[in-house]
Amino acid sequence: MKNIIKINFSIALLTLCFWIIVLFVGCDKEVSRSPVESDPPEGFIYINSLPDRFTIFLNERNTGRLTPDSISYIEAGVYEITLKKKYFKDTALVVTLAENEKLHVSIDIASNPSMYGNLSLQTSPAGAEIIINDSATGKITPSTFFSLFPGEYRVKFKLLNHRDEEISTIVQSSKTNSYSEELRDTSVWVDYQVFNSEIASNNLTAITIDQNNVKWIGSIDIGLIKFDGVNFINYNTGNSQIPGNRINCLNVDNQNRIWVGTDKGIGIFDGSSWNIFNSSNSGLTNNNINKIRFYNNNIVWIATPSNLVKFDGINWIVYKQQEGKNWINDFYIETENKLYLGTKLDGIFIFENQSFSWMRWWNYIYCTMTVSSIEKDMSDELWFCFQPDTIGRSGISRWDGNTFTNIHLGTFQNYVNHIFIDNQNNKWISTSDGLLKYDNQNISTFYNTLNSLISSNNLKASIVDQNGIVWITTFASGLNKFKTPP
Repeated sequence: MKNIIKINFSIALLTLCFWIIVLFVGCDKEVSRSPVESDPPEGFIYINSLPDRFTIFLNERNTGRLTPDSISYIEAGVYEITLKKKYFKDTALVVTLAENEKLHVSIDIASNPSMYGNLSLQTSPAGAEIIINDSATGKITPSTFFSLFPGEYRVKFKLLNHRDEEISTIVQSSKTNSYSEELRDTSVWVDYQVFNSEIASNNLTAITIDQNNVKWIGSIDIGLIKFDGVNFINYNTGNSQIPGNRINCLNVDNQNRIWVGTDKGIGIFDGSSWNIFNSSNSGLTNNNINKIRFYNNNIVWIATPSNLVKFDGINWIVYKQQEGKNWINDFYIETENKLYLGTKLDGIFIFENQSFSWMRWWNYIYCTMTVSSIEKDMSDELWFCFQPDTIGRSGISRWDGNTFTNIHLGTFQNYVNHIFIDNQNNKWISTSDGLLKYDNQNISTFYNTLNSLISSNNLKASIVDQNGIVWITTFASGLNKFKTPP
């Protein structure tokens, strides 16, 4: 019992000592206080500039503020204020701020002549009208514009018979920045591409011209394109009833309707509505249409990879040479009962009185077995275009009714893709090496990217309009217009 009393007494004594220590420490903390902080400085600098939105630097430190703005809680002292803006010279000044002073600083940068810069503009050829930020300047190249405010300017050049060109320029304080632009001559060559016109594709195939001199252009990827000389209109499977977006051939009938040969059948467009023929609603057995031609305005002949088809407006007649052939690329209608056929792999056939006869290559020795295009000139000679194959090199073979005269063009890998013969008996031949012209005396002229402003050497087809202008479709470089010399 005594031991229990002693233990309780000890615990009570320890508890008393603990609280005495806590009280002592607590009293000590209350007595030791931190000194009271002084009030912040009330110095203030308001900075304005003309023009505004200059970045404010204080003693070479970027404040992150743009004029007009203020810097607060600044101690008394001497400060360097620097205003910075892209293309402008820096503007610096030193100010002295008294204690708790509220200082207003206004800087008229626009009144400093050294802030302005000059812009020197020239073109080749000279004499182009200068338009800056959509405003006419009344000046022509070459010209220098003095005392311009620093910044970025859009400059457009306009010159008769040349394509408008627009460039981005900059003006910097106390500098003369010079720009020179070569203007594209459109008096002879004009190209229409996705980047410089409203044409919907650069990957073009066929071309034809209707009775109103409107151009109809086929593409590989986006359907049919109409060009009236000002506006491009695109007809594709998304906005029209055209059967397919890959156009292989085009032609215009005597009713001014456009016949469009696609890889999904034929579309006939009268300007407002479409009539469609394919293997499900006509006598066509193959929807891949390679060529469409008319005879006496009422007979339509159609070439496909499988067969030759005749359509009189009601009846469809299919003529087959042999199963399994990847067959007709083009044909020419000699008479009502005689056609010359150019095939993909088997050379030239004659279709006469509803039967086929083969003009065997080893008997006639024309360029190759791959025929791409056929036309007849005003001297009654047939011109056959060929692409390279295992037989030999591509070129042109002229047929006078008895023998072939072979002409090899360009490089060994040149593809001769198309021939058009105009009413002056000029032969316009589209190749993968450029454009070849044979005049009525068969004197040749060759145009490519090295000696002309044609946009590409890889040409698919050409045609001559009612004004004698040549229109050329290219692979990957859009449409070209060639105004031939008189």
